[in-house]
Formats: sequence, structure tokens, C-alpha cells
Amino acid sequence: MLAQYRQATEQHRQRVYSFAYYSLRAKEDAEDVTQEVFIKLWQHWQKVGHGKLGAWLMRVAHNAVIDHVRKQRPAQANLDYYADVDDQAGRSDQGTEIDQQIFKDQLQLAIKSLDDPFRSIIVMRDVQGLSYADIQVSLGMSESQVKVYLHRGRRKLRANTRLRQLFDENLAQKSRVNQSDAGSDQRSAYAKGNQHA
Repeated sequence: MLAQYRQATEQHRQRVYSFAYYSLRAKEDAEDVTQEVFIKLWQHWQKVGHGKLGAWLMRVAHNAVIDHVRKQRPAQANLDYYADVDDQAGRSDQGTEIDQQIFKDQLQLAIKSLDDPFRSIIVMRDVQGLSYADIQVSLGMSESQVKVYLHRGRRKLRANTRLRQLFDENLAQKSRVNQSDAGSDQRSAYAKGNQHA
């Protein structure tokens, strides 16, 4: 049993930790929640259906995050406790690095503003890449409910005017850069063609 528990811990530790970190935005809090989840796994090892272990762990992690936020909220009302999406804005070249950081900040704020279960489902699906079935079991919803909440959550993010404006500006800037690069490639090819003539 101990070997199986260790294997399960190693297999699922990163997923539980990343969900807790994205939800709480604090390394120490995420570590505490992760530890709490795996203590509960040890306590309930005989009762857990091992075929659905990942989903069970995510459900416990989700509940532990909610409990942690509830406990901490009165003492630290001014801190942010919700999803942090460090890598979701994508990689960029140096020319748009500042714009990307602004976009990431706005995306974080937009996700933080979502109510649960929208926030949890977006983090589980779009950040962690969990399947609909895993989210369904984790949150105790039907697959169609998960899909509806995901769709509505994404729609709320798209409706965020500041986020939309930054996205459109970034897209327009990339388009201008691509056109500029294409024009310089054409001029370069033209110059090479004239050298051989």
C-alpha cells in the first residue's frame, strides 16, 4: 500500500500543486493545500476508487482551496486569492514583451473576477489541460454542465473590454510586424535578383 501511495503522490503531486498555486497565487499556501490533499488521500486510501484517483484528488484540491480562501479572507482581505495565469499569454519577442506583460496582468485580473465554478473550470481546462471527464468528477457536475460553465466563463473573459482592447492592439501590432518583415523579405529578394541581372 505504501508503494502505491508513493507512486500516486509522485504521479499527481504536480497537478494538485499547480491547481493550488494558480488558485491561491502563493507558493506556501499552495504547498499547504497540496500537503493537505495528500494527507486526505492517505486517510481515505482504502475508500478511493483508484481508477478515478486523479479526479478525486482534484475535487479534494478544489475544496481545500475554497476552505483555505475562506479561512484567510478575513485576516488578509486585500490579497488576491484566485487564478494566476503566468504563462497563458504566450511567448513573445522582445518588441512586444511589455504589451504581453500588460495583457497577462489583465488576463489575471479578468480570471480573478470570475466566480466559481467558472474560475476553477477555466484553470482546470485551459491552464492544466484536464479532460472534461476529470473536471466533471472533480467538481461533481455533469459533462454538459462543465462545458456550459467553460463556455460561459470564456465568454465572460471575451466580454472584458480592457482585455479585448489589449488583445486587438497586440494582434494589430503583430500584423504590422509581419507585414514589415514580409516587405523587407521582398525588397531583399528584389535586390538579390537585380544583382544577378
